[in-house]
Amino acid sequence: MKNKQNIFRKTTLLLFSIVVTSSFVGCVGSDTFRDDLPDSNSKVDTIFPEANFDYTADQTDFTIINFTDLSTEASSYAWDFGGGATSTDRDPSFQFPGEGTFPVTLVSSDGNGETSTVTINVEVVDELVAAFQCPDFLCDPRTPWAGEDRGTTSSYSASSSPTPPEGNGAAKLSSSSNFLDQSIRVVAGATYEVTFWYVSKTTGSSAGTLLIEDADTGDDFLNQAIPLTDQASAYVQTSFSFTTGDETENMRFNIEYAGTECRFSKISIDRLN
Repeated sequence: MKNKQNIFRKTTLLLFSIVVTSSFVGCVGSDTFRDDLPDSNSKVDTIFPEANFDYTADQTDFTIINFTDLSTEASSYAWDFGGGATSTDRDPSFQFPGEGTFPVTLVSSDGNGETSTVTINVEVVDELVAAFQCPDFLCDPRTPWAGEDRGTTSSYSASSSPTPPEGNGAAKLSSSSNFLDQSIRVVAGATYEVTFWYVSKTTGSSAGTLLIEDADTGDDFLNQAIPLTDQASAYVQTSFSFTTGDETENMRFNIEYAGTECRFSKISIDRLN
């Protein structure tokens, strides 16, 4: 009986030593590698933000500049307009004191604290610069693309597949109730080029009917079918040029559904002369 008690004590002591040793090693290992190993189910952040933006002058006051964020992989924004003026909005507006060149800095950050910085010289000039509202189709509500007197503020469906270019949104036209319709101010007697990205299904007659006209008189500058894309899995870029009339003040841009599902993204307008 005495021998059995000794064996039991030795066994208990051995087990206690193993438990203490394991706990000590586990604690040391945990403290040593805690900052080197990712948490359970987490992934290493290998895609970092890249700051970028565009800007257009307000059509009623050239000193008011509307900024559009074009950053990728970013969730927060810090703008510096100079002179102590800042903003954390994604797409802010800022009024400059007058004509001139003003450096504007954007710091874009992601959820992991990674940042990217870009500085662009903003040119503020006293002239009308034509620009679409909601050029990335991500606005809410979609009033800019509802057209005038058409009785709706939702003229299209949002779409993310296939992936729109440069992180922009997309407008899907898939029925006769879907359309894109917007009027903007332009300069009379000027030549413009409208550029956008689109992708369509490959069956049907066209990807939509494009109309560009004088919004006040109804005179057509351009009226034609948009050709189908060769494939339905990737966006392509296309451009259309037109010249405004001698007394044109407002231009209407309109795309109507033509029986084939199509998606549009990233629209812009540039004056050529």
